[in-house]
Amino acid sequence: MKTNAGMTCMMAAGIFLAAGANAGTGQTDRDKALAALIEAERSFSRTSEKNGIREAFLTFLADKAIVFRPEPVEGRPIYEKMDPANPTVLTWAPEIAEVSASGELGYTSGPYEVRPGRGTEPTGFGHYVSIWKKQVDGTWKVLLDIGVEHDRTLSAGPVSAVATPQVLKTIEALSPEALRAEERAFGERAGSFEKETASRGSRKALSAFATDDIRIYRPGRFPSIGKRTLEAIIPSGAGRIDPGSERRNAVYQVGLAWSGDLAYSYGTFEISKDGAVVETTAYLRIWRKDPSGIWRICLDIELDVPPDAANKN
Repeated sequence: MKTNAGMTCMMAAGIFLAAGANAGTGQTDRDKALAALIEAERSFSRTSEKNGIREAFLTFLADKAIVFRPEPVEGRPIYEKMDPANPTVLTWAPEIAEVSASGELGYTSGPYEVRPGRGTEPTGFGHYVSIWKKQVDGTWKVLLDIGVEHDRTLSAGPVSAVATPQVLKTIEALSPEALRAEERAFGERAGSFEKETASRGSRKALSAFATDDIRIYRPGRFPSIGKRTLEAIIPSGAGRIDPGSERRNAVYQVGLAWSGDLAYSYGTFEISKDGAVVETTAYLRIWRKDPSGIWRICLDIELDVPPDAANKN
């Protein structure tokens, strides 16, 4: 018998992808790691502009990278199938970047432009979000890539300065046991947010869980910055489950820096009514631990998944 308003978190099905699986010990110079991450992002775009989208993504995607189309799928097979002669030109630039204290997990975000060919005017615009992982050879590779489309950027010129949020100071590396405990605590925190969204709606849930400088991305809109913008970008009641409906996570995965201060959760959730799926949403949330030790969302992005594109695996 179905309850009036239910949510299945499927926490047991979540796969913890601790970003420190290949990390060494000791403290990494955070400033150097951040500078290397920003340069990797810019090199990624330069490669795309010079050698094409296919070569750029196959060069910079990690082996098991996830891209959103709009549901999360393995990325490399998509670009391996792309025609190398595709004339489309895709360029972008980071306007914000952040790395964990351990220096091996980070993210970047900024505007992108799409041109049908070299020397043509851009016809597509949006903002991307990429999560990066430092590899054992010291290079940065993209773990997850997602974005939203919107009208032409308001920027009068190319992005030059990259914002770097205020974060916790130097943090000692977690022991393997402490990292596993932090993974469990973070997974519970992320699951609590999904439950809170189902019962109270996205706006109220984010108000309770977000950092003051949260960045919010929704299709067709420029990113908004700060909790004060929640009311303008998120409709009242968005995400709340109506009586007689059920929300369940079809995909749910998380990753955590080995310093335990930066993490992410991503996947898709489905809303069903009378046994039929009526809505599917893909999401990525980036989390930062605040000075009091509480995990808070510093970036939130959601994409609607059309019924014929929903990942049913």
